[in-house]
Amino acid sequence: MSVQRTIEAHELHSEILGEERTVKVYLPPGYDPQVAYPVLYCHDGLEFFTHGRVATLVQELIVEQAVRPVLIVGIAVHLKERNNDYAMNGSRHEKYCQFVIEECIPFIEDHYSVRPEERSMAGISLGAVATLSLVLQNPGFFRHLMLFSGAYFPYVQESLRMVADLSAYRAYMVVGSDEWKAETPGGTFDFLTYNRQMRDLLLERGMDVDYREEPGNHVWGFWQRLLPNGLRWWQGVSEQ
Repeated sequence: MSVQRTIEAHELHSEILGEERTVKVYLPPGYDPQVAYPVLYCHDGLEFFTHGRVATLVQELIVEQAVRPVLIVGIAVHLKERNNDYAMNGSRHEKYCQFVIEECIPFIEDHYSVRPEERSMAGISLGAVATLSLVLQNPGFFRHLMLFSGAYFPYVQESLRMVADLSAYRAYMVVGSDEWKAETPGGTFDFLTYNRQMRDLLLERGMDVDYREEPGNHVWGFWQRLLPNGLRWWQGVSEQ
């Protein structure tokens, strides 16, 4: 028997960015404000709900008791400013990260019952880079990272080489075996090699990395297919 999904939307005014941002929140069946839940924050957040179907997928897993009840927060992207917001060298990257930490997350934690010690973050492509950057800038703020087909350009890798110890973190990394020639709005890139290089950098710094190369390319159909495994990994559940 299907259970109705609960998704709430909010318009946040960001003083830091000087704009409005939509934030969508998935609530598990039987959400109880007296119970504290793990929470996953997603960049490209509305696409995680529409193209990734994250609310439908996590709902199925919860109803099947395959994972614990959790909250999923999708932070909408500003499409015209995506590169500037998400890329480590983007002109608005510092402000975007400040918005997430100082405005978005406090709003969620004021309005919903979540466990701060179980904050996690997910991103695809440049969103995976934003996820890594937020972790590096805010030690101990997030524990688990879900990184799909990260755009780990050489300058991103150089930033990681400056970090000595990442043993406090866990990452689920996925890249498509066809992404050696991935086409993006910014050009064609060898994301397969970049992800292998980033995997090695993270492992060398002590991060617990679950790395997967699966058939697929740099598209939402691929990431959607791998999301259930990522959600199980996040909750420490073996794949079925």
